[in-house]
Amino acid sequence: MDFATFALVYKRYLHKILAILLLGVFTLNTIPREFIHEFTGHHDTVDAVHQHDGLSISEQHRHCDFLQIGIEPYEPFVTYYIAPVWQVNWIFFPLPIPETTHATYYNLTPRAPPAVAML
Repeated sequence: MDFATFALVYKRYLHKILAILLLGVFTLNTIPREFIHEFTGHHDTVDAVHQHDGLSISEQHRHCDFLQIGIEPYEPFVTYYIAPVWQVNWIFFPLPIPETTHATYYNLTPRAPPAVAML
């Protein structure tokens, strides 16, 4: 087997592995957490509500941390930064403008751009 064939087979193999990984990530992120939690074999405890005054003791509360996994809500983080400012005086010297003269040409051909006619 030459190198080109080996590289093509290896590339197809890597594409399949990457496709399976991406499918798994997509599946875990789209299925509701409560549905996946049903297959774990344990149930979260519910605190019992007692209708009497005083303290009451119930069994230890068990809550699955898997249900808490998720993207946190976006909260904008606002900070203010006051940059130190220094006054900068820019001095621009005027550029010397060369003198221009106006010369009228009477012997021009009627085409553009103007060219001096040699008569």
